[in-house]
Amino acid sequence: MSTPGDGREDDREEGLEELIYQLRPRLRQVLASYRIPYPDSEDLLQDTLFAAFCQWDSIQTREAWLIGTLRNKCAMYWKRQRNNPLQAVDLPILESLSEPLPPHQERFEQLWDLDSLAGSLCPRHRMVLWLRFGLGMSTLEVAAHTGYHPTSIRKLICRCVERLQRGLAPPLPEQAGPKPA
Repeated sequence: MSTPGDGREDDREEGLEELIYQLRPRLRQVLASYRIPYPDSEDLLQDTLFAAFCQWDSIQTREAWLIGTLRNKCAMYWKRQRNNPLQAVDLPILESLSEPLPPHQERFEQLWDLDSLAGSLCPRHRMVLWLRFGLGMSTLEVAAHTGYHPTSIRKLICRCVERLQRGLAPPLPEQAGPKPA
């Protein structure tokens, strides 16, 4: 049995660090082949290395043991994930599915309102708004379709929306002051 000052633990650490350095590409390959998410892959690797550290003196072929243990831990990870009913359901997906969908007529009315409001804008601004909100294109798709630079599309849309909002806003009441006689 080792005591704190006998150096066997230091030898274990050095041997394990050297082995990890040599096996790093193979360890990554195992984790990638099992498609383990990054935070979980760190945990699995840490568990494997801890087990190796604890059993270092009894392991005969350390490379094979380390790779095999990591594979076993990866397989067990997916088995636990499959059997965990809470992990099988993604809450944001369920919430998006539970939201009521607006009727088709409402969407049509919104597009009609957008088209009539955009009539006060110049044709190129109307086209950008229609492509982005009417047809649901991304800013990159709008940029490719209109020839604008992708970074300018967002600014252009913000300016167009601001103009539309100014056009919709009721005029501010004039400030009360002395009335001319």
